[in-house]
Amino acid sequence: MSQPASPFASFFMGGFECSSHRLPSGRRVDVLDSSGHDRLAAQDYRAVQALGLRTIRDGLRWPLIERRRGEYDFSSVKEQWSAAGETGTQVIWDLMHYGYPDWADPFSDDFAQAFAAYARSAGEFLAQSTASELWVCPVNEISFFAWEGGQVGQMAPFAQGRGHELKRQLARASIAAMRALREAVPGVRFLHAEPLIAVEPDPERPHEAGDAQGFHHSQYEALDMLAGRLYPELGGGEDLLDLVGANYYPVNQWQHHSQHELRQILTPGDDCHRPLSELLRELHERYQRPVVLAETGTEGAARAGWLRHVCAEVLTARAGGVPVLGVCLYPVADHPGWTDDRHCPNGLLGLAGPSGERPVDPDLAAALREVQAWERDSRSGTWTPPELPTLHLGLDLGRALRRLAGAAPVILAEAPLRHADGGFPEASFSALRGAGLLSVTLPEGLGGGLNGLDVLELLRSLGRLSLPVARLLEGHVNALSLIWRYGTPDQLREVAQSGSLLSVWNTEAAPGLQAERTPGGWALSGNKTFASGAEFVRPLLPAEVEGEGRVMLLAPAALPPERFDHAFWQPLGMRASVSARVDLGGLTLPPGSEVGAPGDYYRQPEFGGGALRFLAAQLGGAEAVIGAAREVLSRMGRQEDPVQQLRFAAAAAQVEAAWQTVREGGRRLEAHGEAALDYVALCRVVTEEAALLACEAAERAVGARGLLAPHDPERLIRDLRHYLRQPAPDAARLQVGARTLTGATARWS
Repeated sequence: MSQPASPFASFFMGGFECSSHRLPSGRRVDVLDSSGHDRLAAQDYRAVQALGLRTIRDGLRWPLIERRRGEYDFSSVKEQWSAAGETGTQVIWDLMHYGYPDWADPFSDDFAQAFAAYARSAGEFLAQSTASELWVCPVNEISFFAWEGGQVGQMAPFAQGRGHELKRQLARASIAAMRALREAVPGVRFLHAEPLIAVEPDPERPHEAGDAQGFHHSQYEALDMLAGRLYPELGGGEDLLDLVGANYYPVNQWQHHSQHELRQILTPGDDCHRPLSELLRELHERYQRPVVLAETGTEGAARAGWLRHVCAEVLTARAGGVPVLGVCLYPVADHPGWTDDRHCPNGLLGLAGPSGERPVDPDLAAALREVQAWERDSRSGTWTPPELPTLHLGLDLGRALRRLAGAAPVILAEAPLRHADGGFPEASFSALRGAGLLSVTLPEGLGGGLNGLDVLELLRSLGRLSLPVARLLEGHVNALSLIWRYGTPDQLREVAQSGSLLSVWNTEAAPGLQAERTPGGWALSGNKTFASGAEFVRPLLPAEVEGEGRVMLLAPAALPPERFDHAFWQPLGMRASVSARVDLGGLTLPPGSEVGAPGDYYRQPEFGGGALRFLAAQLGGAEAVIGAAREVLSRMGRQEDPVQQLRFAAAAAQVEAAWQTVREGGRRLEAHGEAALDYVALCRVVTEEAALLACEAAERAVGARGLLAPHDPERLIRDLRHYLRQPAPDAARLQVGARTLTGATARWS
C-alpha cells in the first residue's frame, strides 16, 4: 500500500531529553544542562547524523527564556539553534516539556495567553535559521503532564485530583499557541506527542472492566480537545491535528487495578498484550492522520531488543496501510535521572566525556543498522517480519507480587521448620531465585525494574510470609543498591549474572574490620558480628583503610563455613537469619574488589533512607501477627467478642497508619533527599509503636494456649520483637524528639 510522502529528513530520528519542570523538593530539573547537550549541540547533532538520524527532537526551556513575563531571552537555546543550521539538522522543537516559569500558574485564566505569546516569540526566533518548514511540538505529553502535575502531584503544579482540569488547561494553551504560531510563521508544522497506552481488564477483577476501558480511552482526550471534538469551547479544530505522535515505552500496557501501583505491566508474550501495530492502527483510524512513533526506548541491555521489537511492529503496521512516517529513539543520549542524578543508560549515545565526546552503545547501534535495513527493504517490498527472540523487560510491582504469591507456599511451609532448627531458609531462597525475585531491583535490562515505593511493598508482602527471609532479602537489595550506585557497570553485570544472594555486613566488635592494599589484593584483619546469611551469602564488607576511610569490598563468593561462629547467634527470634559472628583475619580479597570510593557507604540520603526497607518488612510482620491471632480467635469462636474487636481495631489502625507513614517517607525521600531523613526517623518511631501494639494485642487475645508452639503467633511475635530491636531504635526517637523541640516548627506535615 502506498505511503504519503514524508516531510522528514530521515525515517529514524533521535530525541534529546529536555525536561525542565520543578520537583516536589523545589528543585528544577534541567536535563539539557545536566546532560551537557545545551553546550554540545553541534557535536551531538553530528554524532547522531553519523548514525543515520538526520531528524531530531529537541527543546526550548520556557523557564529560562521568560524569567519575567513578556521579556524573552533566547540565549539558552542559541547553541542548539545555531547548531541546527550549521549541521543541516532538521529539528522538531518542544516548546513546553513539562516546565513553565515560576510566575506562571497553569490553572489561571491567562495561562493560555501567556504561553501563546511565548510560542509566537519562539517561533519567530526559530524561523530565522530554519531553511525549510518549522516543526514544533507545542506541549509534550499533555496527558502525562496532567497526570503527574495535576492528579498525583509529582511535578509542578503539584495538584492532586485535578488531572482532567489541568489537561483542559494544557490543551487550551496548546491551541492558543498553534493559532499564534500560524499567524507569526505561516506554514509552521505541528507534531503532537502523546502517550500511546493499552489498558486491559484484570480477569480476576471483572467488576473493574468498565474502569479499564475508561482509562484506555482517556489517552485520546488531549488530542480530541486539540481537534475540537471534546470541549470545542477551548478553540480546537481538526486543522490543528497535523501529525499525531505516539510515545511508547515498555510500561505503556497494563492490566487495570483500582490501586494504580498494583497494576501488572503487560509485556510482549503476555496473553493480554496487544501488538503495537494494532495500537498504531487504532490511533490512525481515529484521527485519519499520519503517525510518528515520537518516543520509544528503554534502559540498559534491553535497549537493542526493544528497538527491534518496536520496529518490527511499526513496519508491520505500515505494510498494513498505516502511514507511519518515523521512529524516534528517545532519549537518544544518556542523561542524569530527574530525582536522583543517577546515570540513566537509555541512549544510543552515552554521557559526555571531558572533551564532549559521547560513546556509542555498540549493541543499540548494531540494532539500529539492522532496523534501518529493514525499513529500506520494506519500501521495496522485500521485507518480511523477522523471528525475534523473547524480549526480557523490566519487572513491575503487580508482576513481582504475582511471582511472590507463587513462591509463598514454599516460604510459609519452611518458616516454622527453620525457626525450630535455626537453619538457613534454602528452600525459600530457591523459590525466590526461581521466581526471578533476587534481581528485581537491578536495571531493567538485567531482569529488574522495581524501585522506590514498589520495593517497599514487595518487602512488606514478604514480611507477612517470613520475617527472617524478608530481612535477608532486604540485605540483598541493600547490597545491590550500593553496587549499582557506586560500583562499576562490570561489577553490577557480574553480580547479576552470578545470581548470588548478597548481604552487607557492617556491625563489628572492636577493633573492627581493617583492610590493607597489597600486591595480591586486599588483606583483611578483624571481624564482623550479626553477619546475616553467614556462609550462605556473598558479603559486601565495609572495612577501614588507614588514611582513606571506610571502603566497601565485595567478596568474590560466599565465605567458607569454618570462619563462622554460630554459637554467637542463639536468639529467641529471627533464628533463620543465621546472623553469626565471622572472623575475617587472614582473608585476602582480589584486586578490584572495592566498590565505589571511601566514604560512599555512609553517603546520605541512601544510608539513612534505607531504613524504610526494613520498616516495610517489619510492618508486614506486624500484619502477620494480627492475621495469626485472628486465626486462633476464629478457631476459638471469639471473633465476635467486642473486647477483642476493640483491641484489634487499635492495633490494625496503628499498623495501617504506620504503613501510610512509611509510604509518605518514601515519597519525601525521593522528592527531598537528605532533608527527609528526620521524617524517616519518624517512620521508625511510628513503626515500632505499631508493631509492639500488634504483638501486645495478639498476646492478650490468644492466651497461653495460642502462644504455645506450634501456633504461629508464638513464632511470629518472637521474630517481630527481635527485629524491632535493631538497629538503634532509641537513636531514631532522639532524632524525632530533637527535631520536634528544636526544629523550625513542631509540625511534621
